[in-house]
Amino acid sequence: MTHLLDFTDPAATDVALTGGKGANLATLTQAGFPVPEGAVLTAEAYRAFIAPVAERAAAVSRLGSGDLARLEAACSDFVATLRELPFPKGIAGPVRARCDDGRPWAVRSSGTMEDTASAAFAGQHETYLHCIGGDQVLKRVRDCWASLWSTRAVAYRINMGLGDAAVAMAVVLQRMAGCDVAGVGFSINPVSGALDEVVLNANFGLGESVVSGEGEVDHLIVDKTSGQLKEARIARKTERVVPAEQGTRAIEVSSEEGERPALSEGDVAALTDLLRRVEAHYGWPQDIEWGIEEGTIRLLQSRPITALAPRWTRDESAERFPNPITPLTWDFVEVGFHHSLNHSFALMGFPAFSGKWFGMFDGYIYGNQNAVELYARRAPVKLSSLAQLEAALPKIRERFGWIGPLPAAWHRGLPEYLEAIRGFEAEPVERYDPAQCWDHIERIQALGSEYFLPNIAISIGHGILHRGVQGLLALAAGPERAGALTAALVASETMTTRVNRELHELAALARGEEGLTGRLASGDPRRVWEAERQRDTTFWRGFRDFLERHGHRETDFDAYHPTWADAPWVVLGHVHAMIDAPAPVAERSSEEARRIRDAVLASLPSALAEWVAGVIAMAREYTALDDLEHYHTTRLSRPLRRGVAALGRHFVARKLMSDPLDAFFARRQELAALVRSDDPAAWASVAESIAGNKAAYLAARDNTPPWVLGATGSAEPSPGGDTATGIPGSPGEAEGEVIVVRGIDDFARVPVGAVLVARTTNPAWTPLFYRARAIVTESGGPLSHGAVTAREMGIPAVMSVRGALSAYRDGERVRVNGTTGVVTRLPPET
Repeated sequence: MTHLLDFTDPAATDVALTGGKGANLATLTQAGFPVPEGAVLTAEAYRAFIAPVAERAAAVSRLGSGDLARLEAACSDFVATLRELPFPKGIAGPVRARCDDGRPWAVRSSGTMEDTASAAFAGQHETYLHCIGGDQVLKRVRDCWASLWSTRAVAYRINMGLGDAAVAMAVVLQRMAGCDVAGVGFSINPVSGALDEVVLNANFGLGESVVSGEGEVDHLIVDKTSGQLKEARIARKTERVVPAEQGTRAIEVSSEEGERPALSEGDVAALTDLLRRVEAHYGWPQDIEWGIEEGTIRLLQSRPITALAPRWTRDESAERFPNPITPLTWDFVEVGFHHSLNHSFALMGFPAFSGKWFGMFDGYIYGNQNAVELYARRAPVKLSSLAQLEAALPKIRERFGWIGPLPAAWHRGLPEYLEAIRGFEAEPVERYDPAQCWDHIERIQALGSEYFLPNIAISIGHGILHRGVQGLLALAAGPERAGALTAALVASETMTTRVNRELHELAALARGEEGLTGRLASGDPRRVWEAERQRDTTFWRGFRDFLERHGHRETDFDAYHPTWADAPWVVLGHVHAMIDAPAPVAERSSEEARRIRDAVLASLPSALAEWVAGVIAMAREYTALDDLEHYHTTRLSRPLRRGVAALGRHFVARKLMSDPLDAFFARRQELAALVRSDDPAAWASVAESIAGNKAAYLAARDNTPPWVLGATGSAEPSPGGDTATGIPGSPGEAEGEVIVVRGIDDFARVPVGAVLVARTTNPAWTPLFYRARAIVTESGGPLSHGAVTAREMGIPAVMSVRGALSAYRDGERVRVNGTTGVVTRLPPET
């Protein structure tokens, strides 16, 4: 087996053989990018070289990074040993044959975990420029291998959790580009996180001065789409790096030259285009090294961008988390969510995300909008014609192959999860001491994290399929019809639909229960429940059975708030809301959906039709699955709430607070440290923290958070004038009087035929849809609960109308166009 692979060799794209840098350069070369010629000395050569001292290498890795002085001494001693080891047979000869040609070569480390999505190893390993002659190149190969065992590199691997067996070193041997100008480029803005900007850093000479960060460099920001220069900071450059007899050296430049831009307008345009093409090739934002040699751009390296500056907004979070969240609920949710995030990204072939997707600020949850747009909102494919779509099918199938198997895998894991929930509900948690209560709570959280692992991928897959169907319908039938056709084709009966059908059946039973309608109309369903819940009538038996099946359904995302079973009078209110509501608009029949689908498929080329039919079917399946996943996720709330209340009773017994559920205002870390303590001062300290957190929560509940964190001015932009534009959620048009609904306390006053205006909705709100003529929400999009439910019921909906709650008043007349996403104020009826 040869240890030296040319960049053109298909085997050279294997990271396990050629490392991150080598595999990237081979991939770029084979894709036709302007990479200087070269080859890679494989990781197998390194393994053969280090084999005689492999046990010592493992011993160094086991030292850990706690005692830095000891680690430094061990690494220094081991590196000295490596410098004396001979090259194994079959390595030196091919390298000399390739590099003994009088030309300068760059010798570049390429670790098998380097420049990958999971670890960049930036600056950990060595690169040597302008090496002339086979012996000099071999000397630097040995130095690259030795750099794998520098103190900083070993400490980095230890801190990243990478064992010595996981990392090996290939070495890139690449013809030196004699660059007049060089630098780095980013296909997104790494500082602001803006996805529509390209950033270029440049200096005269070789790129060493730019990559090292030691010299002044020009900094340019370019609009990625138009290529227009948005910002240019031209540095006072004092030196350029040039080749030396062996290696490089810095020479001074005149003040006149130093103040000139390193890049011409043409260079900027060409580099922007190169960054666009490299990003498109990898399907991910890239950080590249480049040089310009005699007017020709050379691509020297590309790696995925794995760190992204946050931009906190309510765009992604307002629908999921409309209200403040208690600290303990968020501490548990955040762990499970971010655990699922990278599990799902790995499933989808995306780089790991090292930051936070959601963060809590002043009690409210904000989404990192830069991360959302990068990971979840990227277009599946950018196509302009059906012919282009047909040609791209093999790539699409490969890229989105994970979507098909996911539903079956999720369903296979469901029975075990449900059995575990039943086990938690059977535990006598009320008799547990504090440590046992906490163990119970932690086990519930662990179950939730495990169950939730694929659920973000389900949500993202749902979005990809919905946008994909709408995109191909725009090509097949025109963009003006795509939204309505998509709504018809992807609609599927959901668990929420089935639950609401059962509520409607209960409403029918209530109409037959003597006097019940009048008692519910009194406006106090809680008193009705407490007085009549044990009655043995058809309605009450059916109602209790309903709670047995669906009592885990939430009234709010936060487990601090009761579920339906914990507040059954809320469900009685839903039943009352349906008693005098008209029968729901029939959902689109399967026959009608089939007719629309067949008409769409008949308009497509035969080679596309079968594939499109499969995508539509999968989109329908994901519509149901996304809702079903949420339905079962909420099963965690009841045992978690019960466990926290049991722990809270120990605070109450110590006379530290009056409400056991106030334990939700503790932080997870506080409780974990407290539960095995009998120190009264420690318990009192946590109780004080709880009281402070609860006060902050109550204050936050009465405030409207700014839509963009840190923004000044009004909290949320209000629609101005007589029209407001949002996102089309459900097609159709309707007129009616506004009723503003802020929470479950407002449910009883929603009249039949109203236009329901809310911050967001969740499944507990769905009975109101039977009374509403149209829906307007401040957050969400086509896949939000409100949009999906409105489409199922055939009523128009407009989502993401910012500031709607403050802009509209009860009784005001509006027209809601769910096809165009426009809400129009109307004059009062005369």
